[in-house]
Amino acid sequence: MFTAIASSQQPIELHRLEGAVIASTGPHVARAQGGRLHDPRRTEVVMAPDADGVSQPVVPREIHGMDGRWPDRVWAIATNVGWHAHAAAGPSPAMPGIMTAATPRNAIVRWDEERGRWVEQRDLAWVCTWADGVLAMGVDGALRWLDGPERPIPPILAEKLQRGDRNPPMGLSTTKSGDVFIYGTRPTHPEPEWWVFPRGELTPERLVLPPGVDEKSVSLRIGDGGDELLAWGSLRSGERFIARRAQGSWQMLPPFWGNYGVKRLLATPSGGLFVTSSDQVSPLCIYRLGRGGDWENIPIPFHTKPGDFPSSHLVAGEGDDLWLTVDFGDHHSRPTFDFGNHYRAQTVLYHARG
Repeated sequence: MFTAIASSQQPIELHRLEGAVIASTGPHVARAQGGRLHDPRRTEVVMAPDADGVSQPVVPREIHGMDGRWPDRVWAIATNVGWHAHAAAGPSPAMPGIMTAATPRNAIVRWDEERGRWVEQRDLAWVCTWADGVLAMGVDGALRWLDGPERPIPPILAEKLQRGDRNPPMGLSTTKSGDVFIYGTRPTHPEPEWWVFPRGELTPERLVLPPGVDEKSVSLRIGDGGDELLAWGSLRSGERFIARRAQGSWQMLPPFWGNYGVKRLLATPSGGLFVTSSDQVSPLCIYRLGRGGDWENIPIPFHTKPGDFPSSHLVAGEGDDLWLTVDFGDHHSRPTFDFGNHYRAQTVLYHARG
């Protein structure tokens, strides 16, 4: 079912944006569609000018967490684009008792389609997609919209987020119709809970979950079709559950009995449902909900054993394309064998039709 279409010595990231699935390494970015990578290009980050006014391009190690719409309004995190210098106790010939240590620096960047480059946005701490716009926290601690119509910041965010918070709200997801889901706590209700901002309104409502679920165990995500909500976790009885929500109503799905539970639940635009899991034999198992209501195992084109690779990521694109990346090992140490039993690049991108 899955066919390898690309490989890299660096990690390959998949990003599901408005209008496209983007595959990126550090120095490359391409649009994934129809089993092919389109418009591949080598990229770099144009850094903000230094104290001397000099701005030099840097090739990032990885691109994470893209938000927005490809290609005209996209923000992301570029890793290892410089260094933070730190003073630490220790011997130094020049300054006894002081030594300087350095750690890699990441940067918020925006895609410049005209130049085919990322451009550093040094005034931003984080960015996230919101209904009808992109929300950001500035390094000055102020929330603001990066695009779309000017409108008030949701008051509950202003209450919940501390000024200068370096991370966006937990579990934030936005449907195509504009509903926004967030997981967190309110000052008046200390227990974590799920909220929904209907169609991007400023005042949230408590999200009503399926009856009998343990809210602390629930994971939620938006289906790649754009409007349905997927949920999985445990019931208060201890049993596991999977459910999907469309047009405001929950539907409980057949139980999934994988040994290690659900790692990811994925719905394609046409309504197909997939689960990734693992068991005592393989760190990656993929199942599809068949027409008869049973979870059917989907073959993967490589042999694995527990601990063979640290990560994988499954994404659905338009037209029921399925994209799978598998990281086969530590990119800083030994090479690893791939499914062809030859030394190859350590991250492989696969494609299948859902």
